[in-house]
Amino acid sequence: MTRIGMYVHHHGSGHAMRAGALRSALAGRGIAATTLGSRDDADLRLPMDPPGIPGADPTAGGALHWAPPGSAGMARRMAMISEFLAGGDAAAGDAADMPAVLHVDVSVEVALLARLHGTPVTVQAMPGDRRDRPHVLGHSIADGIIAAWPEWVPLPAHLEPVADRVHAVGGITRFEGRERTTSGADFGDSRDPLDAAGADDTGRSSDRMRVTVLGGAGGGDLPEGYFDAVAAACPDADVRILDAAHGWVADPWPYLCAADVVVAAAGQNSVADIAAAGARAIVIPRPRPFGEQEATARVLSDAGLALVPCGAHEEPLAPESWPSLLDRAPRADWSAWQTAGAADRAAAVIEEVAHGR
Repeated sequence: MTRIGMYVHHHGSGHAMRAGALRSALAGRGIAATTLGSRDDADLRLPMDPPGIPGADPTAGGALHWAPPGSAGMARRMAMISEFLAGGDAAAGDAADMPAVLHVDVSVEVALLARLHGTPVTVQAMPGDRRDRPHVLGHSIADGIIAAWPEWVPLPAHLEPVADRVHAVGGITRFEGRERTTSGADFGDSRDPLDAAGADDTGRSSDRMRVTVLGGAGGGDLPEGYFDAVAAACPDADVRILDAAHGWVADPWPYLCAADVVVAAAGQNSVADIAAAGARAIVIPRPRPFGEQEATARVLSDAGLALVPCGAHEEPLAPESWPSLLDRAPRADWSAWQTAGAADRAAAVIEEVAHGR
């Protein structure tokens, strides 16, 4: 069986969710994946890499994103990855135990480390303007670049120099192929949204609108209580907020299926999950490095897939404006986001690199 490694960034939950979907697809191709990262569920759990020497430049003069001098955690982290790349023992590792490829989601430094060990590398592309030196370096040494967006999305400028290695596979979601269900979705009312009685042309009951708000684990940027105020301003809607303040829901799929409208940030995983459910969507991009969410929101808006009522750096819309926003959310054909087969297409790229093709 082919063995590979998958480095999974610890910020937020999106990288881990994508890795889980990709790991399942790889297993279907007979490829065993070992996850490396700082999350509790990583196969090889790495120490965190906090700053070391106070005031020292962690970017090596702008060549890297994060390599803090004097950080014991950073040193241990990279040493553990090196041992894995060497087959388990840096001094006496067996070539048969070395990973055939390391997929990196995401870290320029880890991708570079792997390539310096002679390990083929695939990296996860991210939206936004990433023409900075570290990203240029990371993309230039990659054997394959996996972009989790549809092939019709214009190639970002930072990927143009490596266009021959970019594979736009579609949105990767953990919910691909899952049967629709609303079981367990509690909106505080009694109706069954999939009951045909009294339903409109979507198959849902039309007496009250159901709205699911997807919070993210990567950090929020809206004022505290903002969506509570939105809910209060929408008396004709039942609003369910899924975030830390209102209680995380490990499996939001029933809430995506039950909702008449889903409200979410423009993170890649949230968008892919909404696409898998085929839900009407309002997307509120949040400020992220390199304009990541703004880029995704712009694509969604231009394609008519979601309503994007404001930019990442604009003041949040007044709660009183939300009743009309909910009515304006488009009924889009989310098959355009190409989630069907996306994880397997990504796995195929990794398999080709692993086999030297």
